[in-house]
Amino acid sequence: MMPDVLHSLERPELFEKFKAQLYKDFELAGLADYAPKFISNNLNDIYDAVLNSVLLIERKDSTSLMTLLYRIDISKQQLKTASQNSTNNLKQVIAELIIKRVLQKVILKEKYSS
Repeated sequence: MMPDVLHSLERPELFEKFKAQLYKDFELAGLADYAPKFISNNLNDIYDAVLNSVLLIERKDSTSLMTLLYRIDISKQQLKTASQNSTNNLKQVIAELIIKRVLQKVILKEKYSS
């Protein structure tokens, strides 16, 4: 992951916005019950929570997972490229992409809303 940008999650105000945006994306994909529950803003805890949600959704059905990725705005090409450039399994890559994309949305909203 990109530690410099991802460490932005250690800022309490950004972490709260990140959680809200992530929940909103899960909710709009019809997966609010699977939205990650965070115990802290530690990057490893965030990653574990998102990965757990991805695994639960994937067990439900792969169509729901693709709906979530579409809602978050992660393309099949991005997924393919990231999985080719990673030693992690596909679910781990998906969790990383979700975190990066949602954080990117939050940062862009913050930047352009002022």
